[in-house]
Amino acid sequence: MSETSHHHPSQRAKQIEMSQPHRAIATVITSNYIPQALTLYTYIIESNPETSFVVLIVGESADLPETLPSGPEWICWDAILEEEVRLRLATEYTPFELSCVARGRFHHYLATQRAFDRWLMLDTDIGILSDLKPIWQALDSSAIVLTPHASKPVPLQHATAHEGNILKSGLFNAGVVGMKRSAVAQQASQWLSERLEAFGHAHAHRIISGLPNHQDFEFVDQIWLNLLYLYFQSDITVLREETCNLGHWNLHQGELMPRDGVAYFNNQKVVIAHFSGLPDRQNLEMVSAHSQLYLDRPSQAWAAMAEDYLDRLARAERDVPSVPYAYTAIQPRKSTEERASPAISVPPQQIIKRALRKLCLGLKSPDKIIGGMKLVGWQIKRSSQILPSLLSNRSAEKIFIDRSPNAFTNLIPCMGNYETYAIRAWILQAVSQAKQQFHGKLLDVGAGSSPYEELIMSTGHISQYIKLDFAKSKYHKGHSLDLTWDGKTIPLQPQTIDTVLMTEVLEHVHRPGDLLREVRRVLKPGGVLFLTVPFIWPMHELPYDYHRFTPVALKAYLEEADFNVQNIQVLGGWDHSLAQLLGLWLTNRSMGERKRKLAKLLAWPLYSFLLRRGKDEFTAIRNHQMHIGLAGVAVAGENKRP
Repeated sequence: MSETSHHHPSQRAKQIEMSQPHRAIATVITSNYIPQALTLYTYIIESNPETSFVVLIVGESADLPETLPSGPEWICWDAILEEEVRLRLATEYTPFELSCVARGRFHHYLATQRAFDRWLMLDTDIGILSDLKPIWQALDSSAIVLTPHASKPVPLQHATAHEGNILKSGLFNAGVVGMKRSAVAQQASQWLSERLEAFGHAHAHRIISGLPNHQDFEFVDQIWLNLLYLYFQSDITVLREETCNLGHWNLHQGELMPRDGVAYFNNQKVVIAHFSGLPDRQNLEMVSAHSQLYLDRPSQAWAAMAEDYLDRLARAERDVPSVPYAYTAIQPRKSTEERASPAISVPPQQIIKRALRKLCLGLKSPDKIIGGMKLVGWQIKRSSQILPSLLSNRSAEKIFIDRSPNAFTNLIPCMGNYETYAIRAWILQAVSQAKQQFHGKLLDVGAGSSPYEELIMSTGHISQYIKLDFAKSKYHKGHSLDLTWDGKTIPLQPQTIDTVLMTEVLEHVHRPGDLLREVRRVLKPGGVLFLTVPFIWPMHELPYDYHRFTPVALKAYLEEADFNVQNIQVLGGWDHSLAQLLGLWLTNRSMGERKRKLAKLLAWPLYSFLLRRGKDEFTAIRNHQMHIGLAGVAVAGENKRP
């Protein structure tokens, strides 16, 4: 990645501005948020490549690397603010508050010191998915563009959580604010700068942090946009189109649908997706930790966009060296008098949060601990929504239903598939990795509902998919079969099949070696056998549950049946094995239904943590390795005679 200087606006940028009317996207970050700014830049160069990107870093030039990644125009705030003002603000405000407080000053700088025709001030937790033309056009007739948090009412039961929150935090979202170079923009930005620098304290943020609180403001900059609209209303356009700032505050107002790789909301292209308050990766379909509206109406389309944003951010974090916050030594702290004074009443949950925060300060990676605390808080918040209905015996089933579009091939971890998610996710991964080897006539032994048929047929390598299972079984009723058998002899001629699929079947056979030899009989020399077997699974389909296999045993059975073993893969490791056991216990342990639901709610933070952690766990066939199951690929030997 190439690099550029960051101290002052570049000469090239000024030349472009002066030669033609030019548009810019601007953002304000503290010095430790450079990866977030680069993530936003990846969207800009894809969707609006002709637009400049200007980043104000709340930090001292001397504390930053001499060069930063090229592309954005990096401006340290010591280039536009006097030292006395910088130190006063850094002493008065937290990093969170500063990144908001400095926006007013940055708007004024762009309106008075630069020659941009118009600009858009954005948060960094944003994806720009298409052309910004709707916003630029709105600035043709106005000096300022604001985006509201809502344009439609919600049902009464959501009024407190949703509309009440809007009343506290501001009618307009400060993460998307547009201005046009004009006298009005200069006046408005001057007024906004003065107010934010004098009254930029975030009420709830300060209570949690145990800091002195001067104003009862929920958010530092958004609340002032209410008055900005009143004072400059004749020169302001309110963009009511959700697509110009789509987030948890308005996603419920329509339908988000992807088409040919493009996101549409109410049949209009999404311009800006605002990923405010994303939950952990396992729960992205819940949209945001800041909203309760999506507990019973998750959005998979939103989860896909958020996943892409997090992937971009992860790449940026790998590519950019870590830069600490510049003003750690002088940032706000509680005074001795305030620490000693019991006069201020603080809710118990905030006392706990504060204590945990202090506990994290001495740790090597406090951000990870705090992130984990936020995850647990988010899960407990979700659990609390359903708990009252459980205790009062009212129906609350939605949260306990498997929300997966397909329970085998399109899985979503949720409280409705505690016992099956981990093992099925691993089997799906194994099938997906091996499917390119499948070819010709495929025999699905123990097909059941043949859940992987569509996935396998999508390769275009299969000429015929043959489903084989017992004719009569209480476990496989109603499934369409091509062949039936007695569990011993496959009703096919020798060497007539190219591929055999056998998922979770071998454990049900008393003599697994005999079945493998029968499979070898119908396979052509060089034909492929793909199979999976469970390891962590309770007794099932009794009395036909005989075995749990180790990799050594499975390999031995295959080789004895004249197969050349290509690969035996361990499915899951210790983390996913523990998640699997926890899911099985929650689903099958004898207990009352209300207790089971409560247990599922309380266990969800640990379960989702294990799923996430287990994705990166190293696994191998070795002593003391735990696994959920096994997958194997073997090829029929060339020297076998029917």
